[in-house]
Amino acid sequence: MRRTLIALSLRYRAEHVEMLEVDGSYGEGGGQILRTGLTLSVVKGRPVHFSNIRAGREVPGLRRQHVGSLKALAAVFDCSIQGAEVGSSEVTFVPGPPRARSVSLDMGTAASITLVLQAVVPAASLVGSGISLELVGGTDVPWSPTLDYYSLVVGRALGAIGIEFTVRAERRGYYPVGGGKVMVEVTPCPKPRPLRVLDAPPRAEASVISRCSRLPKSVAERQLQSASAALESEGVRVGERGAYVEEADSPGSSVLVSTTTDSVFLGSDELGAKGKAAEVVGAEAAGRFVTYVRAGSTVDDNLADMLAPILSLVPGRSELRAASESEHLSTSMYVARLFTGCRYEAVQEGGGVLIMVEP
Repeated sequence: MRRTLIALSLRYRAEHVEMLEVDGSYGEGGGQILRTGLTLSVVKGRPVHFSNIRAGREVPGLRRQHVGSLKALAAVFDCSIQGAEVGSSEVTFVPGPPRARSVSLDMGTAASITLVLQAVVPAASLVGSGISLELVGGTDVPWSPTLDYYSLVVGRALGAIGIEFTVRAERRGYYPVGGGKVMVEVTPCPKPRPLRVLDAPPRAEASVISRCSRLPKSVAERQLQSASAALESEGVRVGERGAYVEEADSPGSSVLVSTTTDSVFLGSDELGAKGKAAEVVGAEAAGRFVTYVRAGSTVDDNLADMLAPILSLVPGRSELRAASESEHLSTSMYVARLFTGCRYEAVQEGGGVLIMVEP
């Protein structure tokens, strides 16, 4: 009975709070605006209307992975959505309380699973909803984090805030076929914690994980060897390393260079592509990682994009160091300030940038 009353109260509050307007063409004008806004809408119980979604992109409007995020949220939460169609430039989203403990969603083709998780995992955990997700789509596809990066780097950083989840890949999914299958368990977060990570270790140690599917194992091994050699030539010690062959419906490969501790969360991933040498794939991932290390970063630039809006919901001051303030980050924090009124600063300091978020 009490749970029913809480659910009704949350729905009533969302439907009677003034609709927040978010311009989807602001800043870099990509799908990050939608994902950030959806997460904050669920946690804050604030209805939102997105307009001009991805207006500056070559193909504007919602793509399949954006619709996937909306459908996943609709399956987990008792929310109301208008405009959840591929190509739509406007979406109205009215959040509601959790209604499902287990969700299965096939997004079709190679729509990114990790981009869906970006929106769903923090939202479900922060509203206290433990859920099991079964997602079918792309695990390692262009313009999104690889599954290894999301699981090993994003997962460790969110865990430091109190948002905990596990990821198990039963099958990899590459562009354009997809077909990857991922099982995710999200744990409720009763009390999120601020994150203050300011001091990177003087000597970094990296791990390198290389994978391929429907290709000779030598592809994964060459990615691994080139990444390791590039790191070691820059004075970065390589610890754990591995090359693996995975099941998938189509050929593909990926590599992740990372280091995660209680105070450092750095990752750099790269995808293989037709006509691109495996040695180049590994060297590019390593080169980006070295850039983060040289800047004294405690979080990589992509992770900063994902963490900062979530930290706007956490009581207390959070501080991070990144190599730069990306346009993704400044755009995401525009959305966060609309929902939370948080204070946000990114100050150049030394070879990088100090990021501060405070509700």
